[in-house]
Amino acid sequence: MSDQYTVLVVDDEEVLRLGCSRVLKSEGYRVATAANGKEALDLLAAKPVNVVLCDLKMPVMGALEVLEEVSVRFPGVPVIIMTGLGTVADAVECMKKGAYDFVTKPFSIDHLTMVVRRALEKQLLEERARRLQAEQARNLYNLAMEQSRMHTIVNCMADGVLVTNREGEVVLCNSTLLQLLGVSASPPQPGPLHAYLDDPDFKEAIASLLAGADPDRNRFIAQELCANRIHLRVLSAPFYGPDDQILGTVTVFHDITHFKELDEMKNDFVRMVSHELRSPLAAIKQQHAVILDGLAGELTDKQRELLSRAHAKIQGLLELINDLLDVAKMEAGHGQLEQIPLDLSDILAELVELLRERAASQKVILKLEVPGGIPLVLADRRSMEEVFTNLVSNAINYSPDGGEVKIAAISRGDYLEVLVSDQGIGIEPEELPKIFDKFYRVKSPKTRLVIGTGLGLALVKGLIEAHRGSVDVESAVGVGTTFKVKLPTVTDMKGADGGK
Repeated sequence: MSDQYTVLVVDDEEVLRLGCSRVLKSEGYRVATAANGKEALDLLAAKPVNVVLCDLKMPVMGALEVLEEVSVRFPGVPVIIMTGLGTVADAVECMKKGAYDFVTKPFSIDHLTMVVRRALEKQLLEERARRLQAEQARNLYNLAMEQSRMHTIVNCMADGVLVTNREGEVVLCNSTLLQLLGVSASPPQPGPLHAYLDDPDFKEAIASLLAGADPDRNRFIAQELCANRIHLRVLSAPFYGPDDQILGTVTVFHDITHFKELDEMKNDFVRMVSHELRSPLAAIKQQHAVILDGLAGELTDKQRELLSRAHAKIQGLLELINDLLDVAKMEAGHGQLEQIPLDLSDILAELVELLRERAASQKVILKLEVPGGIPLVLADRRSMEEVFTNLVSNAINYSPDGGEVKIAAISRGDYLEVLVSDQGIGIEPEELPKIFDKFYRVKSPKTRLVIGTGLGLALVKGLIEAHRGSVDVESAVGVGTTFKVKLPTVTDMKGADGGK
């Protein structure tokens, strides 16, 4: 590697210049020479030099003047002083002015090459240190800029942000969060979590994420909290270091108070309108029934046909109103569920008998496959009747070409699975994620004659989830649809009987 470096030999004696050049070139160095200090400075300005080997006493400009100039103009180049006449005082003066080392004439070849080699090593170390310092300065600047950018972004967010370290202490939060939580002054950071939000569910969620029991790196916890009458949707997730160790958590708080208020207004409106409509419609329906029964006089066939159609429409409106009220109660959490140990086989058998005539009118065969001794479920009877009435009625309605509708119950240990299958028109794959949405109905030429509110499946999903169960659907166009309802079973029969 020595052929990469240039040594400048400065001496007024040509013999010494030639001798040093021969020695240094044999070691692989490039060598430049100068007869005095002024020539040396001109060479330093003209081309890169790594080490200067300079005689102490020279005409025109000596080593002391060279040292002064080099320290100012070329501070990274080490200078080695050579002399045969100098004293200790001269050596001390040279060292004060920045000389790297001092050698006396005559010197040995080994000593000269060793001093030059050490000077080069010093230069390389200093250059490396300068690069590291410059890199560190750049990194610190970039880090400061990144922190400033991050703080600016976080503080400009409309949502609240809270960051904890691995000890669960808050190390960052934005002004939006302080406003949402009603905190007037920011507590010290890092600070305890309860100083910001003293909610046991939230603290438990943060502790669970920091524990890292779940190997899923994409894990997050969603919650809804209420603080100072402000409803917040909270999403918390862990963040990891380069060694895959959890460094802390990040939580985003979204203000949903406005949506909650709108939802409550909607529910109040639905309840008010439903109650105001149900009573007069029920009265009209009763009056129609009186007329259709002939208690108000004989009817012509045309009159009976028109009144029957009106009677059916009124019944449809009443069912819509009842569904709206049920949905409003369910969403508001006001529905009363009397959950008792229940044998679903009785409910399903009664339902099949009730709907058999209606199914036959549409050329649909109802088939019940429920083995004896299925486990009981802890459920509200009226809710289960409503759930399976909706599912079986839908299966009949969406089987316009007839076929078979099968209701089956299978014990799966901790839960009971009830399947309602049809051989009807099926559902397009892109429609499946939407069918449990309120007021959503599949639109196709084959479904336009099916009368419905679009609330039945939303009610089914809400009621099943209120019983800690789940409902899924599988469908193929032109083949049929299967709804799978899963409900937890009663495992402790004595405890269940004691609750009756």
